Amino acid sequence: MEGYNNTNQTNPDQGYTDQNYSDTNLVNQNNCNQNNQGGYNTNPGEAPGYGAAVASLVLGIIAVVLWFFGYSAIVSVVLGIIGLVCAGNAKKQGFVGGIRTAGFVLSLIGLIGGALVFVACVACIGALGALGNSVY
Repeated sequence: MEGYNNTNQTNPDQGYTDQNYSDTNLVNQNNCNQNNQGGYNTNPGEAPGYGAAVASLVLGIIAVVLWFFGYSAIVSVVLGIIGLVCAGNAKKQGFVGGIRTAGFVLSLIGLIGGALVFVACVACIGALGALGNSVY
């Protein structure tokens, strides 16, 4: 076709110029590499906030486990608070996923449960101390 310059011609089927097709195709290809159809990142190791979400999950699990060791429940409270902060940071950075949600929930459970167990341990020790003083 003589006189046909495909750099400035509009393709009626696609609605944009051929010159921009390669640029648009690259943008679409990059988006497909980063996100799948559901909008979740297919490579979560590179997502912003992924590290904070994993830290929140790990801290939440440790906080729940520490309930069972008496006075270490105070460590559970501290780790629960740090886990909640990490989950909040992951959300601020835009991480969307179940890891952040699970970390938030476990950290909250670790915080509340650790506080209750710690108060119960202090109350039991106080009751035993009061009982011991009344005998003598």
